[in-house]
Amino acid sequence: MSDVIYTSHPDVIALARKAYPDYNGRKFGIEVTEKINVRNTSYWDGGSRSYFKFIKLDGTDETVTVPPQSAFDPQIQGADAVPLVPGLACAEHIIFCGKDMGIRIHVHPENAPKLLPAPTELTEDELTVLKYTAQLKNSYGGETNIRYTKANRTTSITVERWDAAKASLISKKLLMANGSITGEGRNAVPKGCCI
Repeated sequence: MSDVIYTSHPDVIALARKAYPDYNGRKFGIEVTEKINVRNTSYWDGGSRSYFKFIKLDGTDETVTVPPQSAFDPQIQGADAVPLVPGLACAEHIIFCGKDMGIRIHVHPENAPKLLPAPTELTEDELTVLKYTAQLKNSYGGETNIRYTKANRTTSITVERWDAAKASLISKKLLMANGSITGEGRNAVPKGCCI
């Protein structure tokens, strides 16, 4: 299973809206995979569950809803590893501990390129700002500007370089005007990257 990529790509949103026309949220993700588990998460458990719909990618409006599988139902053979074939996607609407986590579109690697965002070129300073923004709160326990302070200690980035990189990231829509990270910003941080 691969990592989830958060996106505002219009084709991903269109697939999500096709599967769940009543969904009015703004959380969309895409996961490139060849198999999906629709068994263990399709029933309510601790305030969490997922709804699954399969969608044809040929432009038709045809969708197939996967019925929920509870722990007490006879198990459907193969529901824990349903293959995704080219031309087919699965839209998963995720509720976790009562909170709507949005819609994740699972697609086969062959169909992924046209749905994935283009790679973002970042300077070293921009990457530093994104990493610290993604992993730290900016204030805690009365201390403020924690992200910059920790980045400065580790990388010796100056406040001028930090502010310039932050402004550049805002213009690229990887940070919001208030300095919080966007989904696209999270995607731009290398996987497994930690401070």
